[in-house]
Amino acid sequence: MAGVRDPRVNANRRIRLCMKDLYHADVVEMVERESKKYELWSITDPDDPDFERAYKVLWDCFGAVGEMEPVEAIRNFLREDPFEPSPSGTYFKYFMIAARDREGRLCGVRDGTVLVNPGYDPDLCVVYLSHIFTFPEARSTVLAYWLRIAPMECAMQFLADLHARGLVRLPLPDAPGRFFGMTVDLAAEMEFFSPEDRISWQRILFYGRGGFDVINPRHFPYRQPDFRPPEEIRRTGNMPVPFMLLLRRMGRERQATLPLEEARAVMRLLYDDFETFCNPAQLENSLALVLRRLDEREASGKNSVELIPLPTGPRDLHRLKRLFRYNAYTRYYPNAPETRAYMESGVRERLRANPRYLDDELAKIAAELEARPRWVYANRERGFEWNGLPLPPDVEAPQDGDP
Repeated sequence: MAGVRDPRVNANRRIRLCMKDLYHADVVEMVERESKKYELWSITDPDDPDFERAYKVLWDCFGAVGEMEPVEAIRNFLREDPFEPSPSGTYFKYFMIAARDREGRLCGVRDGTVLVNPGYDPDLCVVYLSHIFTFPEARSTVLAYWLRIAPMECAMQFLADLHARGLVRLPLPDAPGRFFGMTVDLAAEMEFFSPEDRISWQRILFYGRGGFDVINPRHFPYRQPDFRPPEEIRRTGNMPVPFMLLLRRMGRERQATLPLEEARAVMRLLYDDFETFCNPAQLENSLALVLRRLDEREASGKNSVELIPLPTGPRDLHRLKRLFRYNAYTRYYPNAPETRAYMESGVRERLRANPRYLDDELAKIAAELEARPRWVYANRERGFEWNGLPLPPDVEAPQDGDP
């Protein structure tokens, strides 16, 4: 019929966009446009007018669950001389980053510590990412990504300052684009995966897409120290928290293993940081356990520990099976009092009633993720996902004796 369009002809179809086609200057300008609505500022003094609110934001999120240092400890971090090493020789540079919008409203906070100890490893710098909080109105924006990597700027400046004072020797002091020749590790702690903990698995995916891996807890049964007030610890006993330790090894994200010496240095640096406000006696057991496991691995003829890749989207969610909280607590933290609340939460009964519980829950998460259309992808080559990562196999083979 005249005037009626055949729906099969010239039908509208949305076009996907390939990042690989953009020129590098296009990418910079695109990110600049998205970023200019935010400003990131370093809080360097506890008398800074932003300090109290920024600290409260982190405390309200992490303090109630015993994962945040008391305010006096944070004030001391900011007042201490970062160029005076600890008795073990570690240099600390605490950072607190406040993100504000163009009207000056607080949008997000990130804190952590840059850690260097030439005695542990002369070429290693660990950037400990302690806490991050983004206000709801700024989530799903570029700000979340900048808060994840902004500490690198703090680390590079600290390394340059240490070198200028003759306190450390940078392998490539004139090459900041190559991290001065240093090995730089971004380190973050994360709860083990549990399907009902929605915020947790969302964070895992966020860090997975950001290039982070997990140090295999079989050989690195990491615990975050108990940050609660001393009187509460005395009342209930020391309760460190079993966490995954995530690393992004800058420029080495595709490497599947972590040298034992680097693993030891990372652990020592983190626990040197904790010792500045925790009772050393409460740290010793957790520190000694990890170092002993690494020694046992070396004695067996191994020179590295496995890095377990995190999932990045619906196609590789099977990676979470190795990080399932129930399995991790059972295998790597058996009979630990700090795991009792979770182990008695009914998870055993759910698994007993439905042996496919984990598979079913992963399928639900995958279906939710698959329902979100992606219109930008990174690589046009066959065998790659929209995010530019190689398509994973359907099943990853067990490694290093893990069931």
